[in-house]
Amino acid sequence: MNYLRYKKLYQSDNDGTFWPGYIELPDDNDLTEIETANKNSSFFSSNPRVITGLALLIIVAVMFSNKTTALILLLIVGFIATKEWFDMFEYERIVPYPLLLYAALAPLLVVYFFGLNNFHIPYLVFPVGVIIYTGTFVTYGIYDKFGSSFLFIVWFGTGLASIGFSLNNFGPLFTFLLLISISINDVAAYEFGRRYGKRKLAKNISPNKTVEGFLAGLFLGSVFVFFVLNYFLNITFAQIILISILFSIFGTLGDLFESKIKRSIELKDTSTFLPGHGGVLDRIDSQLLSFPIFLLFVQFLDLIK
Repeated sequence: MNYLRYKKLYQSDNDGTFWPGYIELPDDNDLTEIETANKNSSFFSSNPRVITGLALLIIVAVMFSNKTTALILLLIVGFIATKEWFDMFEYERIVPYPLLLYAALAPLLVVYFFGLNNFHIPYLVFPVGVIIYTGTFVTYGIYDKFGSSFLFIVWFGTGLASIGFSLNNFGPLFTFLLLISISINDVAAYEFGRRYGKRKLAKNISPNKTVEGFLAGLFLGSVFVFFVLNYFLNITFAQIILISILFSIFGTLGDLFESKIKRSIELKDTSTFLPGHGGVLDRIDSQLLSFPIFLLFVQFLDLIK
């Protein structure tokens, strides 16, 4: 008997006594067959993340061919992402889904159709609605849910509205390219960090992120944003550099922000809606923080006449 092919383990009887046992491991020929099968398998069939990523890229590119379809896509994203957040924190009757959905989509629609002057309206209506609802129907467990719901409307509502503002004022192509720049940042950071990363960027929040990956993503993402801004906007070279760098940095901060929230409630992904990627919120967390930064620069530089 070739004992090298066997691995010792311990099994328990009903009385709790543990006895050694053995399981047979695959021999060299079996291992060779397994390795050959892995090598012959398609790259795409073994990487659902790649397939999903390519599908998302095509869908977003098609939907952002004009303003109307792009707005529809943003509304769909709002519906799904709000449901993911709703399920994550198990609001149930504490904060009803329709009310949370209103808070997520109203800022986008107000900014898109009526401009920034009315941006504050959704944030005045939502807390009043929550107070009236909870005061009338809910008598238990409301305070631990309020914080996360208000966090969601400020973070997600402002982020989605900022994307809508860019769409309406700078066009679908410009907005699509800025969205893609964040993806370039993420992919570069992931691949470079996986291959060459040594130092952890935020070990307690996102253990897989490295300083080396962050710098690589920052460089490539900023370069892409630089060319987009330089082509579409009439601003100075220094302003383009500053916006490009901050846009990419806040994209990473947005990713870490959502990772911190998920870690606090012991979740890996917001959902399994996108194979290999998690949920919709997992895919747009970076954009939700980087686009408001762009919006601030637009206001400060008075780029909208």
